[in-house]
Amino acid sequence: MRNTIEDHEGRIQTLEAHRIAQEKINEEIRTQLTMTENTVLKESGKQQELSQRLLDHVLQNDVSSRVSDRKRKAYTQQQIWKTVGLLIGSGGLIFLLVEKLITG
Repeated sequence: MRNTIEDHEGRIQTLEAHRIAQEKINEEIRTQLTMTENTVLKESGKQQELSQRLLDHVLQNDVSSRVSDRKRKAYTQQQIWKTVGLLIGSGGLIFLLVEKLITG
């Protein structure tokens, strides 16, 4: 009976030592998980920032492109109206010259 009690006490001490070691391991795992989580969050934030910068750049280029297209179309339209105006104006001038030659 005495051997069983002493053996039981030894097993309890072994289990307590194992539990303490396991708690240390668990604490290290928690620490590593926390560090990993912080790293992931930090990198995720950087990735979001880069994605936002890329999106802003693309949208800015798109806006610039649309503004440039509008300006180009407006310039083309102005040139067309100038040409039409010149043609109409010179047509009237030619008509007057021809009329003067015929009646003159």
